[in-house]
Amino acid sequence: MMGLFMEKPNRREREGSALITVLIGVLFLAATGLIVLTAANRYMVSVGVDHNTSNNFYEAEGILEEVKTGLREYAGDAGEDAYRYMLEHYSQDKDSKKEVFSKKYVSLLMTKLHASDGIFECKDEIIGKAQAGDVQKLKVLSQVPDAVTLKDPNHALVVKKDKETGEYSLVIQKVFIDYTDEADYRSSIQTDICFSVPDYSLEGNSSFTEMKNYISISDDTLEVANSQTGNTIQGNVYSGNEKEGILLGQESGVDFKSATIVSRGDLDIRNGAKVSLAGETGAGDLYLKNIHLNPGGNKDSTLKTELTLNENAYIANDLNIETNNTTVTLGGKYYGYSYNESNVVSSPSPVANSEYSSAILVNGQNTTLKSNNLNSLVLAGRAFVSREKEDGTKPVSDIMMGESIAVKSNQLAYLVPDEYIVSDLGNPDDYHNPVFKQELEEAKVHVDVEGLKNNFKDESGNSYLADIPYEANYNNTIGYVFFYLKFKDEASANRYFEKYYHAQDFDEDGEAVNHGDELKRKGKVYISEGDLGIKFDETLYLVAGNVMNNYYSTSENGLQTANYFGKNQKPNGDLLNEGVRMGQNYVGYQLGLNPAKNTTGAMRLPAKDSDGNVVPTKPLVASDIVDFGNAKFNEQVTAPVTVMGQEDTGVQGATLCISKGNYTVNGEMKGLLVVNGDVTVKSDFTGLILATGKVSIENMNLQLKSDMIMVGKLFDYIRTDKKLISLFRGLNGTLEKRSSSAVECISYQNWIKNNY
Repeated sequence: MMGLFMEKPNRREREGSALITVLIGVLFLAATGLIVLTAANRYMVSVGVDHNTSNNFYEAEGILEEVKTGLREYAGDAGEDAYRYMLEHYSQDKDSKKEVFSKKYVSLLMTKLHASDGIFECKDEIIGKAQAGDVQKLKVLSQVPDAVTLKDPNHALVVKKDKETGEYSLVIQKVFIDYTDEADYRSSIQTDICFSVPDYSLEGNSSFTEMKNYISISDDTLEVANSQTGNTIQGNVYSGNEKEGILLGQESGVDFKSATIVSRGDLDIRNGAKVSLAGETGAGDLYLKNIHLNPGGNKDSTLKTELTLNENAYIANDLNIETNNTTVTLGGKYYGYSYNESNVVSSPSPVANSEYSSAILVNGQNTTLKSNNLNSLVLAGRAFVSREKEDGTKPVSDIMMGESIAVKSNQLAYLVPDEYIVSDLGNPDDYHNPVFKQELEEAKVHVDVEGLKNNFKDESGNSYLADIPYEANYNNTIGYVFFYLKFKDEASANRYFEKYYHAQDFDEDGEAVNHGDELKRKGKVYISEGDLGIKFDETLYLVAGNVMNNYYSTSENGLQTANYFGKNQKPNGDLLNEGVRMGQNYVGYQLGLNPAKNTTGAMRLPAKDSDGNVVPTKPLVASDIVDFGNAKFNEQVTAPVTVMGQEDTGVQGATLCISKGNYTVNGEMKGLLVVNGDVTVKSDFTGLILATGKVSIENMNLQLKSDMIMVGKLFDYIRTDKKLISLFRGLNGTLEKRSSSAVECISYQNWIKNNY
């Protein structure tokens, strides 16, 4: 039993063993710590090196982004210039519009980047062949120009063409960014920069192509309200009201700078208005029914009215000046192209109607008509005195005069002379023209028909007058009846007036009075004094009737005779045909902003079918452009709908606003405004207004300006949206969305990092 037990160590031995164990542990921990510290140190050094290298790389990439940003500006400018080119040459280019646009776009980019000076053209022989690039045009785009270069400047630019679509693209090859920072760390990037072509959806309805150039298209009147002055309208204008197409209120002021102005009705200008019409860079095109300077109810106004017309004006009917104290300045070319309803010479002549005969009428007192800047004047028709029947209705025919430019007082030349106003009762009292309606009944006053037939003949013995040689014109307000001579044709009216002008009569005292002098004396009430009266250079005018010279001229021969007619007294056929062409163009513009839209060949609206029946005219916006009754649109949209911002429309700051009721522009606005109703403009507006109602300008000093680039892009945006495209009748088919932004059409290829 004793062998089973051992002797216990003493205390000193146990303490020595513990000390050795502690020392071994400490040494182990120290070794481990050294390993950890060494590894950590190496890690920190590695992280620091990588961090500096990464920073340097990001700085090189930033330099490349600077270059790309500058290239975006190049691309944006090229895109707008190419787009503008396409719109200006839309009908001239027969190839695919997208192909032509992409070729122009890439040509403009190459012009900005190519090594040689001058304009670059993308000809077929250079497709796929590398061209020299100008590295300086890249260096200027960065704040670190020394870091920017081209690996192979002589072979830097390559133009490509897609065999299927025909579209062009451009690649800048081997753009090289090599940058060393202050810590002497170096990094590099090499890449190709590729330019594809923005999609502007250039194919499509011709009316929509034309609309991009307009500031206002409305089915009703374009109006500038009373006393609203200092306004500027820049861009094309269309108004669909067939009476007051464009109305400029009393004391209003507006300056039109429009390449094209079209109205289905009149340009109506009220007392005191100051109006200027011209193209954006020269004379524009003006298509109207009439130009009417109208007192607007205040015939005795002393306000001064001014109209400055520097246009190629194509006027279906008349320039009628009724306002007092008016100055009209004609410039450019003035075509009053209507001879009769169809511009044809036929026998017997068509019914004489003032609506189908172009003239210039001066009915307002103290009128100045300037022609200093007039290049040519064509008046195919002549003046008429508007008739009224005894019951107050207007008859089919009017009273034809022998002048194309007539002053109101000249009507006395066409009155039946007093001696031919007689009574069946044999009353010895003299009767005068006009007579009271009561005298017609009680004194049996009438016109001596046989006397007129026997005495109103030319030198060859041919009568000037029709079988029934007079026409009665009733003034039912005061109970007068005026009797006017009725001519058998236009040429007879011309010859009679010329003879009358050079003849004389005798007054109550037996003194001889020259008719020409008497017309001048009475005309001076209407024509202002000085050298600014009615006077046209005979080399510039082609008129159907006689033209009065300056009423204050001292020349003995104050009458300028007609030269529109030939020796046979029939109008020149070429001029009549030219008038038909102008009328047909006018119809096309009214129907679809483009002469080609006139498929009927009609000279005026409303058109007539082969049976002579009137064909109703549809409103342009409500019938051919916008469909507010579309069920799909109504189900998905409540008005007003506004889409704003670059992300939505591709146009920074642009607004696409669709309102199913009247709309007021109360703050400065830029974009496309589509309204089923009236638009009231009280602030500046840039873009296009489409309205089924009227457009009214109700403020002073407003700027209304078209922007074809912006509006074109908004139409492109609409074409990518199934909901919006259902609203428009002429945008055929929804497009798959493809970027129209030049920014999104720039990309990188063949990216290489740190390849020195």
